[in-house]
Amino acid sequence: MMVVSMVESILREVCETASGPILLRSEGAKGRFRKGTTTARTAPHVVPALLSPTWNAELGVWAGDRAASAVDVPSPLWIFGYGSLCWKNDEILHTERFVGRAAGWRRVFAQRSMDHRGTPGRPGLVATMITDAQHTAMLDLPPGEDGEWATGVCGVCYRISDEHAAEVLDALDFREKGGYMRALVDVTPSDKARATVRALLYTATPENPNFDSSAVKDMAAAAQVIAHTTGPSGPNSDYLFALAQFLEEQGERDAHVERLAEAVERIIAASKAVCKGREGC
Repeated sequence: MMVVSMVESILREVCETASGPILLRSEGAKGRFRKGTTTARTAPHVVPALLSPTWNAELGVWAGDRAASAVDVPSPLWIFGYGSLCWKNDEILHTERFVGRAAGWRRVFAQRSMDHRGTPGRPGLVATMITDAQHTAMLDLPPGEDGEWATGVCGVCYRISDEHAAEVLDALDFREKGGYMRALVDVTPSDKARATVRALLYTATPENPNFDSSAVKDMAAAAQVIAHTTGPSGPNSDYLFALAQFLEEQGERDAHVERLAEAVERIIAASKAVCKGREGC
């Protein structure tokens, strides 16, 4: 009950009111972005059913297999991706995309993943976005004294057509069931000729049950987890390295991602050196 009350408080803070019909997941959906029809065709601004979610501690996901929400979906619908959607451009149905930045937020590898890059028995660590204020409070630092961390998150913004909005939201809600919730963010394009857009964001706040602040405070321990963990979506290290490569290609400096990637590379290299010549190592 404490988790339920905590989440309800978070949702009220994100958005005081929410309305609209329930968006249903199509029968047989398994979490992949897919082509097809939804169980119920709804308007792009619809919110999902999990306004007061409960937690499945055994599986490490929201009960009902959906992300939490208390915000209206913007119209036109833009989705801001800051993790795997930065490089998996073909996994979400979209009409256009651009690289942009969300100011006032930080990207941290602090979300335990039991359904994508880890398992319930051995969770991985994936990225989430938290506000500057949440980040400062988490590290117990005075405001303005965590300047080595990149403030503002570079990612990819996707425009979703009205025709495909319901099924894309449906797939994302299922995919982000591991502690994430919907929120809204303003994204400024890298191309100065484009205007800022209001986009939907999936964030795992410090209050969600899978958030692990120790992963941010102890980078060496976090690197060990990422280097040695694999889940249904593949090795945890692949996720980190692909994100680091995306940021490098964009000319973005993110000290947290860079240092974590370097630490994981060293661990993997050391493991390979130890295993060299050992059969079955």
